[in-house]
Amino acid sequence: MAGRGERRRKRAGKRTATEIVGLIDRISLLVLIASLAAVYCIIALRMTGTVYPTKELLDGRASIRFLDVGQGDCTLVEHGGHAVLIDAGPGLCASSTAESLARLAPHIDAFFVTHPHEDHMGGAPAVLRACGVETLWLSDAVSHEPFYDETLRAAEEEGTETVVLREGGEWTFGDITVEVYDAFDFGYENLNDASLILRITVDGMTMTVAGDAERGLEEYAADRGFDLRADILHVNHHGSSSSSTVKWLDAVSPKVAVISCGRNNSHGHPAMSVLDRLARRWIVVRRTDREGTVVLRGGEWGN
Repeated sequence: MAGRGERRRKRAGKRTATEIVGLIDRISLLVLIASLAAVYCIIALRMTGTVYPTKELLDGRASIRFLDVGQGDCTLVEHGGHAVLIDAGPGLCASSTAESLARLAPHIDAFFVTHPHEDHMGGAPAVLRACGVETLWLSDAVSHEPFYDETLRAAEEEGTETVVLREGGEWTFGDITVEVYDAFDFGYENLNDASLILRITVDGMTMTVAGDAERGLEEYAADRGFDLRADILHVNHHGSSSSSTVKWLDAVSPKVAVISCGRNNSHGHPAMSVLDRLARRWIVVRRTDREGTVVLRGGEWGN
Protein backbone atom coordinates (compact mmCIF):
# COMPACT_ATOMS: atom_id res chain seq x y z
CA MET A 1 0.00 0.00 0.00
CA ALA A 2 2.80 2.34 0.85
CA GLY A 3 4.31 1.72 -2.58
CA ARG A 4 1.09 2.71 -4.28
CA GLY A 5 0.96 5.89 -2.19
CA GLU A 6 4.48 6.75 -3.30
CA ARG A 7 3.56 6.22 -6.92
CA ARG A 8 0.52 8.48 -6.53
CA ARG A 9 2.68 11.18 -5.01
CA LYS A 10 5.19 10.86 -7.84
CA ARG A 11 2.44 11.07 -10.45
CA ALA A 12 1.02 14.09 -8.68
CA GLY A 13 4.47 15.62 -8.73
CA LYS A 14 4.74 15.00 -12.46
CA ARG A 15 1.38 16.71 -13.05
CA THR A 16 2.50 19.70 -11.06
CA ALA A 17 5.69 19.98 -13.07
CA THR A 18 3.69 19.80 -16.29
CA GLU A 19 1.42 22.54 -15.06
CA ILE A 20 4.46 24.68 -14.22
CA VAL A 21 5.85 24.19 -17.73
CA GLY A 22 2.46 25.13 -19.19
CA LEU A 23 2.33 28.22 -17.00
CA ILE A 24 5.81 29.24 -18.18
CA ASP A 25 4.69 28.75 -21.79
CA ARG A 26 1.63 30.96 -21.19
CA ILE A 27 3.74 33.64 -19.54
CA SER A 28 6.19 33.53 -22.44
CA LEU A 29 3.30 33.91 -24.87
CA LEU A 30 1.93 36.89 -22.93
CA VAL A 31 5.39 38.51 -22.89
CA LEU A 32 5.64 37.99 -26.65
CA ILE A 33 2.19 39.52 -27.21
CA ALA A 34 3.06 42.47 -24.95
CA SER A 35 6.34 42.98 -26.83
CA LEU A 36 4.57 42.94 -30.19
CA ALA A 37 1.96 45.37 -28.85
CA ALA A 38 4.73 47.69 -27.67
CA VAL A 39 6.41 47.54 -31.09
CA TYR A 40 3.03 48.27 -32.72
CA CYS A 41 2.48 51.28 -30.46
CA ILE A 42 5.94 52.67 -31.22
CA ILE A 43 5.43 52.27 -34.98
CA ALA A 44 1.88 53.64 -34.80
CA LEU A 45 2.89 56.70 -32.81
CA ARG A 46 5.80 57.36 -35.15
CA MET A 47 3.75 57.00 -38.33
CA THR A 48 0.36 58.40 -37.34
CA GLY A 49 0.70 60.14 -33.97
CA THR A 50 -1.82 57.74 -32.40
CA VAL A 51 -2.12 54.05 -31.49
CA TYR A 52 -5.63 54.04 -32.96
CA PRO A 53 -5.52 51.60 -35.93
CA THR A 54 -5.89 53.80 -39.01
CA LYS A 55 -5.49 52.97 -42.68
CA GLU A 56 -2.44 55.24 -42.75
CA LEU A 57 -0.68 52.86 -40.36
CA LEU A 58 -1.23 50.03 -42.82
CA ASP A 59 -0.14 51.78 -46.03
CA GLY A 60 1.67 54.98 -44.96
CA ARG A 61 -0.49 57.20 -47.17
CA ALA A 62 -1.77 60.59 -46.03
CA SER A 63 -5.41 61.24 -45.27
CA ILE A 64 -7.64 64.30 -45.43
CA ARG A 65 -10.77 63.93 -43.30
CA PHE A 66 -13.70 66.27 -43.71
CA LEU A 67 -15.42 65.54 -40.42
CA ASP A 68 -19.18 65.43 -40.27
CA VAL A 69 -19.86 68.24 -37.79
CA GLY A 70 -23.30 69.15 -39.07
CA GLN A 71 -23.62 72.70 -40.40
CA GLY A 72 -19.96 73.66 -40.09
CA ASP A 73 -16.41 72.94 -41.20
CA CYS A 74 -13.70 70.78 -39.64
CA THR A 75 -10.89 69.26 -41.74
CA LEU A 76 -7.99 67.12 -40.49
CA VAL A 77 -4.86 66.50 -42.61
CA GLU A 78 -2.54 63.71 -41.40
CA HIS A 79 0.70 62.18 -42.61
CA GLY A 80 3.73 60.59 -40.99
CA GLY A 81 2.77 61.43 -37.41
CA HIS A 82 2.02 65.08 -38.24
CA ALA A 83 -1.42 66.69 -38.28
CA VAL A 84 -2.90 70.00 -39.42
CA LEU A 85 -6.44 70.95 -38.44
CA ILE A 86 -8.55 73.53 -40.29
CA ASP A 87 -11.54 74.81 -38.33
CA ALA A 88 -13.33 72.96 -35.53
CA GLY A 89 -17.04 73.00 -36.33
CA PRO A 90 -19.81 74.48 -34.18
CA GLY A 91 -20.06 74.39 -30.42
CA LEU A 92 -23.21 72.25 -30.66
CA CYS A 93 -21.13 69.12 -31.39
CA ALA A 94 -17.87 70.29 -29.81
CA SER A 95 -17.65 67.34 -27.42
CA SER A 96 -17.96 64.64 -30.10
CA THR A 97 -15.66 66.54 -32.47
CA ALA A 98 -12.97 66.89 -29.80
CA GLU A 99 -13.32 63.22 -28.87
CA SER A 100 -12.90 62.10 -32.48
CA LEU A 101 -9.89 64.36 -33.04
CA ALA A 102 -8.23 63.25 -29.79
CA ARG A 103 -8.49 59.65 -30.97
CA LEU A 104 -7.30 60.35 -34.52
CA ALA A 105 -4.65 62.99 -33.80
CA PRO A 106 -3.78 63.43 -30.12
CA HIS A 107 -0.97 65.76 -31.24
CA ILE A 108 -1.77 68.53 -33.73
CA ASP A 109 1.09 70.59 -35.18
CA ALA A 110 -1.04 73.46 -36.42
CA PHE A 111 -4.67 74.46 -35.99
CA PHE A 112 -5.85 77.05 -38.54
CA VAL A 113 -9.15 78.84 -37.95
CA THR A 114 -10.24 80.36 -41.26
CA HIS A 115 -12.43 83.03 -39.65
CA PRO A 116 -14.24 83.65 -36.37
CA HIS A 117 -17.72 82.37 -37.09
CA GLU A 118 -19.35 79.95 -34.64
CA ASP A 119 -19.79 77.13 -37.17
CA HIS A 120 -16.03 77.16 -37.80
CA MET A 121 -14.67 78.17 -34.38
CA GLY A 122 -17.31 77.20 -31.84
CA GLY A 123 -15.67 73.82 -31.22
CA ALA A 124 -12.16 75.26 -30.91
CA PRO A 125 -12.00 75.51 -27.08
CA ALA A 126 -12.95 71.84 -26.67
CA VAL A 127 -10.43 70.76 -29.31
CA LEU A 128 -7.64 72.76 -27.70
CA ARG A 129 -8.36 71.09 -24.35
CA ALA A 130 -8.66 67.57 -25.80
CA CYS A 131 -5.65 67.55 -28.14
CA GLY A 132 -2.06 68.67 -27.76
CA VAL A 133 -2.04 71.60 -30.19
CA GLU A 134 1.31 73.29 -30.79
CA THR A 135 0.16 76.44 -32.56
CA LEU A 136 -3.20 78.12 -33.14
CA TRP A 137 -3.29 80.24 -36.33
CA LEU A 138 -5.97 82.92 -36.64
CA SER A 139 -6.97 85.48 -39.25
CA ASP A 140 -6.71 89.10 -38.18
CA ALA A 141 -10.51 89.36 -37.92
CA VAL A 142 -11.87 89.47 -34.37
CA SER A 143 -15.25 88.36 -33.04
CA HIS A 144 -16.95 89.63 -29.90
CA GLU A 145 -18.84 86.36 -29.43
CA PRO A 146 -18.04 84.31 -26.28
CA PHE A 147 -16.47 81.42 -28.23
CA TYR A 148 -13.68 83.73 -29.49
CA ASP A 149 -12.46 84.76 -26.04
CA GLU A 150 -12.93 81.21 -24.79
CA THR A 151 -10.71 79.94 -27.60
CA LEU A 152 -7.93 82.37 -26.68
CA ARG A 153 -8.30 81.44 -23.01
CA ALA A 154 -8.16 77.70 -23.75
CA ALA A 155 -5.03 78.18 -25.89
CA GLU A 156 -3.32 80.07 -23.07
CA GLU A 157 -4.32 77.50 -20.45
CA GLU A 158 -3.08 74.59 -22.58
CA GLY A 159 0.22 76.25 -23.51
CA THR A 160 -0.69 76.57 -27.19
CA GLU A 161 1.09 79.35 -29.05
CA THR A 162 -1.32 81.74 -30.81
CA VAL A 163 -0.33 83.43 -34.08
CA VAL A 164 -2.49 86.13 -35.68
CA LEU A 165 -1.81 86.19 -39.42
CA ARG A 166 -1.60 89.57 -41.13
CA GLU A 167 0.28 88.52 -44.26
CA GLY A 168 0.75 85.45 -46.39
CA GLY A 169 3.43 82.81 -45.99
CA GLU A 170 4.28 79.14 -46.28
CA TRP A 171 4.83 76.69 -43.42
CA THR A 172 5.77 73.01 -43.37
CA PHE A 173 4.77 70.46 -40.75
CA GLY A 174 6.53 67.21 -41.52
CA ASP A 175 5.46 66.47 -45.09
CA ILE A 176 2.41 68.75 -44.90
CA THR A 177 2.85 72.18 -46.51
CA VAL A 178 0.40 74.99 -45.80
CA GLU A 179 0.46 78.11 -47.96
CA VAL A 180 -1.53 81.11 -46.76
CA TYR A 181 -2.28 83.52 -49.60
CA ASP A 182 -1.72 87.20 -48.96
CA ALA A 183 -5.26 88.46 -49.44
CA PHE A 184 -5.25 90.51 -46.25
CA ASP A 185 -5.61 93.81 -48.12
CA PHE A 186 -9.11 92.87 -49.25
CA GLY A 187 -11.57 95.28 -47.63
CA TYR A 188 -14.20 92.90 -46.32
CA GLU A 189 -17.64 93.99 -45.13
CA ASN A 190 -18.50 90.77 -43.33
CA LEU A 191 -16.46 88.08 -41.58
CA ASN A 192 -17.05 85.57 -44.40
CA ASP A 193 -14.70 87.59 -46.59
CA ALA A 194 -12.14 87.75 -43.77
CA SER A 195 -11.51 84.03 -44.31
CA LEU A 196 -7.99 82.75 -44.73
CA ILE A 197 -7.25 81.28 -48.17
CA LEU A 198 -5.09 78.17 -47.77
CA ARG A 199 -3.49 75.69 -50.12
CA ILE A 200 -2.47 72.36 -48.57
CA THR A 201 0.02 69.98 -50.21
CA VAL A 202 0.64 66.47 -48.86
CA ASP A 203 1.49 63.07 -50.35
CA GLY A 204 0.54 64.00 -53.91
CA MET A 205 -2.67 65.79 -52.86
CA THR A 206 -3.33 69.51 -53.24
CA MET A 207 -6.32 71.18 -51.62
CA THR A 208 -7.60 74.75 -51.62
CA VAL A 209 -9.60 75.93 -48.61
CA ALA A 210 -11.15 79.38 -48.15
CA GLY A 211 -13.59 79.08 -45.26
CA ASP A 212 -16.74 81.05 -46.03
CA ALA A 213 -15.19 83.29 -48.70
CA GLU A 214 -17.88 84.82 -50.92
CA ARG A 215 -17.69 86.06 -54.49
CA GLY A 216 -15.88 89.30 -53.60
CA LEU A 217 -12.90 87.59 -51.96
CA GLU A 218 -12.93 84.79 -54.53
CA GLU A 219 -12.61 87.24 -57.41
CA TYR A 220 -10.02 89.31 -55.57
CA ALA A 221 -7.84 86.22 -55.06
CA ALA A 222 -8.25 85.09 -58.66
CA ASP A 223 -7.43 88.56 -59.99
CA ARG A 224 -4.30 88.72 -57.83
CA GLY A 225 -2.95 85.78 -59.81
CA PHE A 226 -2.50 83.42 -56.85
CA ASP A 227 -1.78 79.83 -57.86
CA LEU A 228 -5.03 78.42 -56.52
CA ARG A 229 -4.93 75.23 -58.59
CA ALA A 230 -5.71 72.11 -56.62
CA ASP A 231 -7.07 68.62 -57.15
CA ILE A 232 -9.39 69.05 -54.17
CA LEU A 233 -11.59 72.05 -53.40
CA HIS A 234 -13.17 72.41 -50.01
CA VAL A 235 -16.20 74.28 -51.30
CA ASN A 236 -16.54 77.74 -49.76
CA HIS A 237 -19.40 78.64 -47.43
CA HIS A 238 -20.90 75.13 -47.40
CA GLY A 239 -22.01 75.47 -51.03
CA SER A 240 -23.80 78.79 -50.62
CA SER A 241 -24.99 80.56 -53.78
CA SER A 242 -22.89 83.57 -52.72
CA SER A 243 -19.69 81.57 -53.39
CA SER A 244 -18.09 79.20 -55.91
CA THR A 245 -18.17 81.69 -58.77
CA VAL A 246 -17.14 80.74 -62.29
CA LYS A 247 -13.89 82.68 -61.89
CA TRP A 248 -13.07 80.85 -58.65
CA LEU A 249 -13.81 77.39 -60.00
CA ASP A 250 -11.77 78.09 -63.12
CA ALA A 251 -8.84 79.31 -61.00
CA VAL A 252 -8.86 76.24 -58.74
CA SER A 253 -9.87 73.74 -61.45
CA PRO A 254 -10.41 70.84 -59.03
CA LYS A 255 -11.12 67.19 -59.74
CA VAL A 256 -13.09 66.74 -56.52
CA ALA A 257 -15.20 69.21 -54.53
CA VAL A 258 -16.09 68.45 -50.92
CA ILE A 259 -19.08 70.23 -49.40
CA SER A 260 -19.38 70.35 -45.60
CA CYS A 261 -22.96 71.04 -44.56
CA GLY A 262 -25.65 69.77 -42.24
CA ARG A 263 -28.43 67.41 -43.20
CA ASN A 264 -31.61 69.28 -44.14
CA ASN A 265 -30.01 72.53 -43.03
CA SER A 266 -32.16 75.67 -42.92
CA HIS A 267 -29.81 77.59 -45.27
CA GLY A 268 -30.53 75.40 -48.29
CA HIS A 269 -26.86 74.44 -48.65
CA PRO A 270 -25.59 73.39 -51.07
CA ALA A 271 -27.31 75.68 -53.58
CA MET A 272 -28.47 74.10 -56.82
CA SER A 273 -26.65 76.83 -58.78
CA VAL A 274 -23.35 75.74 -57.19
CA LEU A 275 -24.04 72.07 -57.88
CA ASP A 276 -24.83 72.96 -61.50
CA ARG A 277 -21.55 74.85 -61.91
CA LEU A 278 -19.64 71.90 -60.48
CA ALA A 279 -21.50 69.42 -62.70
CA ARG A 280 -20.80 71.43 -65.86
CA ARG A 281 -17.09 71.06 -65.13
CA TRP A 282 -17.37 67.31 -64.44
CA ILE A 283 -16.14 67.86 -60.88
CA VAL A 284 -16.87 64.93 -58.56
CA VAL A 285 -18.89 66.13 -55.56
CA ARG A 286 -18.60 64.63 -52.07
CA ARG A 287 -20.93 65.79 -49.28
CA THR A 288 -20.85 65.31 -45.52
CA ASP A 289 -24.62 65.70 -45.27
CA ARG A 290 -25.03 62.57 -47.38
CA GLU A 291 -21.90 60.52 -46.61
CA GLY A 292 -20.96 61.57 -43.11
CA THR A 293 -17.22 62.10 -42.70
CA VAL A 294 -15.51 62.17 -46.10
CA VAL A 295 -11.97 60.73 -46.28
CA LEU A 296 -9.54 61.25 -49.17
CA ARG A 297 -6.25 59.35 -49.27
CA GLY A 298 -2.83 60.27 -50.66
CA GLY A 299 -0.92 58.59 -53.46
CA GLU A 300 -3.83 58.70 -55.89
CA TRP A 301 -3.59 62.27 -57.11
CA GLY A 302 -1.50 64.11 -59.65
CA ASN A 303 0.33 67.26 -58.60
